[in-house]
Amino acid sequence: MLNEDGTVLVDLALSPEYRAGHIPGAWFAIRSRFRAALERLPRFRRLVLTSPDGALARFAAAEVETLTGAAPLLLDGGTAAWKGAGLPLERGATHPASDPDDVYKRPYEGTDNSLVAMQGYIDWELELVAQLERDGTHRFRVI
Repeated sequence: MLNEDGTVLVDLALSPEYRAGHIPGAWFAIRSRFRAALERLPRFRRLVLTSPDGALARFAAAEVETLTGAAPLLLDGGTAAWKGAGLPLERGATHPASDPDDVYKRPYEGTDNSLVAMQGYIDWELELVAQLERDGTHRFRVI
């Protein structure tokens, strides 16, 4: 989202943290892919960076300045300071400038799989060793 004065806020949190609660209008970006994220941001006059405690935003500032040609502003204390002040939060993946593929998800996370289906998967996995012992067509040595 672009503020009336041309300000864009970018949150460098991990995607699950961003989805759980971020400053309203903040864009999600992965620091290591900031160059690509810039192409998805609206044109801005001023760029503000934040991260959960502000540390990652501080580390990213020099790189972002090199990419944009202007020093970004930093939210002092990061998003935690915003939350600590009791200010409102927005939830969900509302403004992605990066694809939220920064965190590995286990097969059962973030799905609507039933407990029966998840237990079936675990049972199948645990039975693999016994299947290998019975199968004479492979070259694996089961220990």
